Amino acid sequence: MHINMKYYIVTIGAIFIALGIGMLVGFNLNYDQELSKQQASMIKDLDSKFEVLKTTNDNLEENLTNLNKYYDEAIAIINQNSDKIIKDSLVNKNIGIISTNEKNDYSKEIASIIQNAGGNVAFDIVLTSNIENKDALKKASEELSIELNNAKDVINYIAESLKEEGSISKLENLQRLELIKVESIAENYIDYDSVVLTGGSEDKVQKENFDKIDEALITKLKEQNKYIVGVQKSNTKNSYIDLYSKNKIATIDNIEEGIGKVSLTILLNEKGATGDFGRLESAKQLFPYKK
Repeated sequence: MHINMKYYIVTIGAIFIALGIGMLVGFNLNYDQELSKQQASMIKDLDSKFEVLKTTNDNLEENLTNLNKYYDEAIAIINQNSDKIIKDSLVNKNIGIISTNEKNDYSKEIASIIQNAGGNVAFDIVLTSNIENKDALKKASEELSIELNNAKDVINYIAESLKEEGSISKLENLQRLELIKVESIAENYIDYDSVVLTGGSEDKVQKENFDKIDEALITKLKEQNKYIVGVQKSNTKNSYIDLYSKNKIATIDNIEEGIGKVSLTILLNEKGATGDFGRLESAKQLFPYKK
């Protein structure tokens, strides 16, 4: 039998191809083993780091729990002793109170805070919904012989009256015409230099109404260089805090709490201070303090 040269060439080629395949498979198997070792090492390293992070996280959670506990205890102590803390802190201070929402009026509670701190309530005035009633405004304009076309006109009239001695009768006339309620007014009402605005509403806050009443009032009081603090209770259904804050006045969102009372007396002593204080997410600090 004669062997063809072509047969040798094909055979030798097949041998080399087989060797090449064997080498490639062997290399890949070896590579997979090395890769597996690297992966195992990485997984072990990650597990180790995860355990460290878990331990750190557990420690942080424990520390945070303790901090929250101490925080709550500190707040409880302040709330329980707030009357002692604020006592005599507002002596010789003459402070006005204006409520812009008769349906959510807690101005008497604010008056109590001021008086318990030794301060004097210059006036306590509640604006009624009639300051936007055209018929009520028309009647008041005719009886008082002045132009009261809108809420801003009424606010300007009130603010100007509070600058003048002997204007109690003017405010009493507005009360008689049911545009305002005068809860109290002191003989030295014109000596006030600060005003507490009680805000918040049980109804949905309409920015248009806020602009017409609260913002107009804030603007007028600022023109007269009066210091203003906007306050509300922490459970207020519809908050005014963001709107007050945008008008660059100090705000307190938890005035019913002892620490809210402390915040109010601090601000009324530190006239000129601004910022948002209290419990809501919008608050920048729990209470005002110098850094």
